[in-house]
Amino acid sequence: MTMKHILMLCLAAWLGTASLTAQEVVADTVATGMEEGVLTHDIKGVVTDKDGQPVVGALVTLRDYEDKPRLFKKYEEYGISAITDVDGKFFLEDVPVTAKYIVVESVGMGTEVREINKPLSVDTKRKKLTFVVQAGVSMSRYTVNGGSFKTGYEVGVGLEVRTSKHWAFRPMIQLAQRGTVYEQNQDGMSYRETWNPNFLDLSLYFVNRQKLAHKTNLVFSFGPVIAYGFSGKVKTDYNGQQEEMDVFDNKVFYDGYDYYSLLHPLSFGVAYSLGVEYKQLTVGVWGKNMAIGNDYNGFDSPEHCWALTFGAIYRF
Repeated sequence: MTMKHILMLCLAAWLGTASLTAQEVVADTVATGMEEGVLTHDIKGVVTDKDGQPVVGALVTLRDYEDKPRLFKKYEEYGISAITDVDGKFFLEDVPVTAKYIVVESVGMGTEVREINKPLSVDTKRKKLTFVVQAGVSMSRYTVNGGSFKTGYEVGVGLEVRTSKHWAFRPMIQLAQRGTVYEQNQDGMSYRETWNPNFLDLSLYFVNRQKLAHKTNLVFSFGPVIAYGFSGKVKTDYNGQQEEMDVFDNKVFYDGYDYYSLLHPLSFGVAYSLGVEYKQLTVGVWGKNMAIGNDYNGFDSPEHCWALTFGAIYRF
């Protein structure tokens, strides 16, 4: 037997061993081949959650770390990836036999790294707690006395606690300006009031997510709101004569018995939102319906404020 025949037999034996090892790993069909001079094989697997249910739309990426997978560890990207189907299955083609790891990512779940020589049924774990920020431009009006819409703002921070695959609880602290404009023009008289009160809101959202596409969700939320008004001005213009007053200053007017502010600082209501979430970013609209009392009669004759905000929410 010549040296050439010996080398050919050794190579065939080594290929058979690689194919057998891959078969044991994925417990499914594996094909071996050559890709640009590098030995390759195909890998099949399935991604499941902790209850053994298939994870649909998860991204499975091939990576090769220098040593072992660690946070911020340098790795090589092969440019090979796949998306799991309705049964949680994926298929990676032309995988170099030198590759060691796959990374599984899914919306609302933590990133998981697994060695290829271990079973590829991955038990992904959802992130239970995330930090949330939001910002948007709002349109608000007071409806009882016929106010018009006025532009304002709303920014906030909070935490989101995942309670299940579709539900989460998200308490938020928000800084919001909810004002309105009153106007009257008749018989040569021109009158305008511009309200710019600022509120600090505690909003308790119950969040529901429904999958639209890969890493994309339709997000709906609702919950109660308690607000405290702490600053802001009311500007009046009567036939060109202008005046400015503090909204929550309890020395604004006197009824002969006591001093009162224009609005009571405490208010309450409901909040709701609808948006589209891609990965951690949500773009959408959220609204609030608030009952605001005046400081003179309290909530015996409340004003109603409706605010609609267009903005974005990001989860870290």
